[in-house]
Amino acid sequence: MKKMVILLVILMLCPAGMRGQNPVLLHSHNDYERMAPFWMAYSERFDSMEADVYCIDGTLFVSHDRKDVKQERTFEALYLQPLLQVFGRNGGRAWAGSEQTIQLLVDIKDTTDPTLSVLVKLLSAHREVFDPAVNPYAVRVVMTGHVPVPADFGKYPDFIFFDGDLNLEYTESQLKRIAMFSAPFFNYTQWRGRGRGSKTGWEMVMDAVERAHSQGKPIRFWGAPENETVYHVFYSLGIDYMNSDHPDECALFYRSNSELFEE
Repeated sequence: MKKMVILLVILMLCPAGMRGQNPVLLHSHNDYERMAPFWMAYSERFDSMEADVYCIDGTLFVSHDRKDVKQERTFEALYLQPLLQVFGRNGGRAWAGSEQTIQLLVDIKDTTDPTLSVLVKLLSAHREVFDPAVNPYAVRVVMTGHVPVPADFGKYPDFIFFDGDLNLEYTESQLKRIAMFSAPFFNYTQWRGRGRGSKTGWEMVMDAVERAHSQGKPIRFWGAPENETVYHVFYSLGIDYMNSDHPDECALFYRSNSELFEE
């Protein structure tokens, strides 16, 4: 009951025309920190997962901090090979007989190049898995972190997409390469998943959602709290991606309450 009261109060603070959204999209934030990177989110049928990468001597390593890089934790071992495995097993799809696709958010933690060039070379050898122009069920690869400036998007193959910045203006051709917009939640509101939060904060959140949607793109907030109240609020306010650090709990919640989140 308490969660529903909070939800109703928050909705009252927001413009009525902004409420509601499409089915929830689940994103495994810092997915490589799970006990089973890729496989845990995959088993829960997450729509998106995230890997932070460093390029060291021409090899991509997955880690949040450079000092924690481990020799065996390469991008190829943790993400490339598992994706090739499931696509080979499922007839060119992420899940057999399903139209659901996977988004792979790759966070460049050091310099754009050579990191991005090394990644492009790896993926170009498997366009049937990573190029939607070759396979409509292909993985959508989205670069975030130290991405190239928008004017340089065209230097990279069309199957490479980019995470958008709401503070930038994109040309029509540049916007086609934007897969989504991501924004730090704490820049808009200090709400931590309990209480009502401020009217000004919620207005700023909804303005960000509207700016993304007006450009035809979904939005993801990172640095947000995570609990059942947040799951309800984000859905009700039209925030497209639930950025989750607890994929098992998040997936269980949405499965158990599927009747509340139907399209």
